[in-house]
Amino acid sequence: MVEVVDTGGLICGFRLRADGAAEALPWCVDPRSYGVVPGAGEAPLWLHFNLVDTRADQWIAACERIPPEARELLLDADPRMHLEPLANGLGGVLGDLHHDFAEDPEGFGVLRVYVGERIIVSGRRHPLESFNRLRRELLGGEVIASPIQWLAQLVLNLAETFTAAIAVVNEQVDDAEDRILVGRVDEEGQQLGRVRRLLARLRRHVGANRQALIHARARLPGWCSDADAAKLRLAIERLDAVAQDLELAQERARLLQEEIAGRLSEATNRNLYLLSIVTAVLLPITLITGVFGMNVAGLPGLQDPHAFAWVMLLMGVTAVATLVVLHWRKLF
Repeated sequence: MVEVVDTGGLICGFRLRADGAAEALPWCVDPRSYGVVPGAGEAPLWLHFNLVDTRADQWIAACERIPPEARELLLDADPRMHLEPLANGLGGVLGDLHHDFAEDPEGFGVLRVYVGERIIVSGRRHPLESFNRLRRELLGGEVIASPIQWLAQLVLNLAETFTAAIAVVNEQVDDAEDRILVGRVDEEGQQLGRVRRLLARLRRHVGANRQALIHARARLPGWCSDADAAKLRLAIERLDAVAQDLELAQERARLLQEEIAGRLSEATNRNLYLLSIVTAVLLPITLITGVFGMNVAGLPGLQDPHAFAWVMLLMGVTAVATLVVLHWRKLF
């Protein structure tokens, strides 16, 4: 499912209701109509913007319902992931995967978000998977009664998004392990290197999200209820489990790369050993050919018509004797 065409920079808008499913706002943001969101009432609102659209930037910059500090955060370009108290709410940047991630090392994005008591404003510059999940859930009748519950559901969706990506990577690691165990290691090193780079980026994103959320959980705004705080804690714990899965996947990929290195080293040593055996067998023969190849007077057999045969016989006997000695010494 792809994102619908937005109007005026607004991707979607919902009124969160404690007594039922969220209500999708039937209107669109007009950049010429700034100020209070119409029909807001007392129910919290979630507005999600496409920050690439300049009309969305203009609307956010002029909307008086959004605190000035939150407006500055939403319009900032700093990609550093964090979440901290901001204007009697929470504001910051969280990491997500692009909707068309497809294991692309560049398919990582960030979401800018402000969670206030009566309004939630978020924005992104590229379609993000977790927010598509959240929007589909709200359209499907998911009940989210408060802004903190919205944040908790977002964290759960982030966990599911990263879990799905890790599952795909784990399948690749499984396939690589099967090929390595049957001895096909020639091309697996490069593949596992790409997998490890992808896992490292996933781990950095998940770790940064965890740190931001743990930091924010200890400084929740006063209007946050204990029940909502408990839901957020459970969501963060789910993200902790994803981080553990990432560590296991990274460890497996590292061990497989070490297995590849060990097998390649073993094959190299075996080839060098065989080369050493051949060199040892040829060394006496080389010495004999070198001696009889000297162009000096007095060499034996120069006038003997059978000298060549005798020399060849001597070389054969020397090679066999060398092999016997090496076998006797258990060198092969």
